[in-house]
Amino acid sequence: MKRLDCHVHYAMPIEPTKMISLMEQSKADFFNLVLVPERQFISSICDALVLKDIAKGKCYVFSSLDVSKYFMKPKTLGKEFAKYAKTLKEMGADGIKLIEGKPNMRKSLPIPDFDMEVWDPFWAYCETENFPILMHVNDPEEFWDKNKIPTWAKSQGWYYDETYTTNDAQYSQLLNVLKKHPNLHIIFAHFFFMSKQLDRIGKILDTYPNVMIDLTPGIEMYINLQNDLKASKEFFLKYQDRIIYGTDIGARAVIEGQPLNDKECLDRADIVQGFLEKDSLHVVADGNFLVGMEDFDLKGLKLEESVLEKIYYLNFKRMVGDIAPINSKKVIKEAKRLKKTIFIMSIFDKKVKRDFTYLNRAIDYFKHKKEEK
Repeated sequence: MKRLDCHVHYAMPIEPTKMISLMEQSKADFFNLVLVPERQFISSICDALVLKDIAKGKCYVFSSLDVSKYFMKPKTLGKEFAKYAKTLKEMGADGIKLIEGKPNMRKSLPIPDFDMEVWDPFWAYCETENFPILMHVNDPEEFWDKNKIPTWAKSQGWYYDETYTTNDAQYSQLLNVLKKHPNLHIIFAHFFFMSKQLDRIGKILDTYPNVMIDLTPGIEMYINLQNDLKASKEFFLKYQDRIIYGTDIGARAVIEGQPLNDKECLDRADIVQGFLEKDSLHVVADGNFLVGMEDFDLKGLKLEESVLEKIYYLNFKRMVGDIAPINSKKVIKEAKRLKKTIFIMSIFDKKVKRDFTYLNRAIDYFKHKKEEK
């Protein structure tokens, strides 16, 4: 049975060979790198395409957008993002990763509401071109409640008081986007944070045939699902064509700028796979990012192999298709553009260093690939 992990975080200094090895250990035959913006390097797209090439037909890449446009081109934002999405597609990206719906990201950048007209050219481009999006929208509802938020989440700065956007506001915005662009191919990460609201997410899936949800932990999702295991299993069977396997491997390393924690990464895969394949599994607390609580036993769904095949591989493959080829010339061009952008940003932002190490490495790698041809 093939497995494709649709939600793997990647950015330098994580080494390509290390990530490929970790994917193999997690039993993933294929994987999708999801990239998030970074203040220093702006985008990891060029680095990720190096890994994609090294992985030889096993790796997809969903790139972040160029967040400098929020500041530089706010009035034509959607046009700029549509143009950039086209560039990314031509380079060899397989889709777009949007983390802009995470509340702390919304607060840190001047992001217009997603249903505002300025966004329309971007949504329209992705809809017309069937260019898939994997989007993080909201967070667990307890992150807005200071009495319920887990300690580990609060330590990450994920307690959201009244100065942050709300779950309801963002859900409303995204549903308005879908009403206007009903054929968008979009995967909502983390079960759209509706694991307590199966009827609600079910109605969304019924209404919009190209919407899917991924199973990337938060552990709270699995606790919510086990609390009514009968209803959860019925949901998984009814929507077996709309659910996609993902782990969030690499998230902590990227967010905290730490080396990969092999155990945490593999624990993620074990929890998701165990929930899908077994009656129950014992979950060991890590005291932090994944399971910041005591050890506990988690009930599982023990799905049939025909259902597992869809969740693990076929659903993502049906939406995204074959792995896109890489255009070395366009990757080099984008790397050079990013170098110029970093140089300009360093003039106005002293925290941005003129560090072109990774971009130069990507340029050298793809120059060599061109010479080989």
